Amino acid sequence: MARMAMVIDLNRCVQCQACVIACIRENVMRQSGEGLELPEGNSIFYARTKPVEMPVEGEPLYKTTYFIQCMHCENAPCAIACPTGATYITKNGVVMLDHRKCIGCRACVIACPYGARTVYRGRVLTGWVPASREALAVGYPDKCTFCIHRGGEGSSNWVPACVEACAFNARVFGDLDDPDSEVARLVRSGKAVTLAPELGTRPKLFFIPPQRVPAVPRRR
Repeated sequence: MARMAMVIDLNRCVQCQACVIACIRENVMRQSGEGLELPEGNSIFYARTKPVEMPVEGEPLYKTTYFIQCMHCENAPCAIACPTGATYITKNGVVMLDHRKCIGCRACVIACPYGARTVYRGRVLTGWVPASREALAVGYPDKCTFCIHRGGEGSSNWVPACVEACAFNARVFGDLDDPDSEVARLVRSGKAVTLAPELGTRPKLFFIPPQRVPAVPRRR
């Protein structure tokens, strides 16, 4: 059975934010009579992959950009906390939200230790058409879906918008259970790690931490 996962190589990432823009276009923007439009508020806040600066271990003067998004945990606290089963894990390992079952209690938002869910409070505009049935919806705890609408809950063959947009191949997506996949190879190598493994959530979003930082300029 497939276990879809993503690896983000921070050594290849140039922080161009193409992945963020692609995510907004795919999942947040709406088609209206005027063309594509953004919702109210900070559109980057509603992107399902968000750039966050974090310090580099052992280098207090430098920071690097990680991306916060749903980790698609195998032991997902959000799914455990959901009282109606609206948050669930698909057959291919993607953590999803069933809008028909969601009662808006936000237990999943509170339970997520990664801060990966956001709730859009904007207006519902007449004539706006979502890009897919999994797109951002008003009042629901939104999250990354690995763009599963491009494949399906039983599929293992699709490419998320953020991966497609990355010109530097910093993002890799594939099946952890396929030993020949690039994702499985990177995880086996030990280079790819998860955030806060001590939580026991077993995320399927991995990062390859930066190997080098710029030399500190010396004053003369």
